[in-house]
This record gives sequence, structure tokens and C-alpha cells, in this order.
Amino acid sequence: MRLRRKFYGLIRIVVAILLMGSLTGCVSTIISGAIDVVTLPVRVVGAGINAVVPSQREADRRRGKRERKAEDAQRKAAKKVAREPERTPRADR
Repeated sequence: MRLRRKFYGLIRIVVAILLMGSLTGCVSTIISGAIDVVTLPVRVVGAGINAVVPSQREADRRRGKRERKAEDAQRKAAKKVAREPERTPRADR
């Protein structure tokens, strides 16, 4: 009888060890899922900041575009002034 109890106790231990070994995949899946849930807000905030704040390269590109537009407007105004004949005020008015 005692031998039978020891045998069943040994079988329980072996089964428990085998179950723990087979659950390691589940535990790692649960842990990785928990890590994803924890890091999700950080990723969302980072993406939002990247969408709102322009990078230095993008800011430089925009600044260059504004400067080119301003130079083009100055050139057009200078051409328009050069093409128009000088207007002298009329004395009869």
C-alpha cells in the first residue's frame, strides 16, 4: 500500500513537470502579449509626434520652397515694372 502511494506521488510529480514544460509556450505567448499591450501606448504617442512635428529635412525643404517662391515673385514684379512705360503725371488733371 505504501509503495502504491509513493508510486502515485511520483507519477503526479512527473505529470506536473510535463505539464509545466508544455505550458512554457503558453506562458511566453501571454508575456509577449502583455509586453505588446504595454508598449502600444508608447508607439501610438511616438507616431503622433512624428506626424505633427516635421523632421529637419522636411523643414529645410519647406523653407527652400518658400524662398524660391518669394524670389520668383520678386522677379515677376521686377519684369512687370521693367515692361511698363514710365507714366508721367498729366498736367491737365
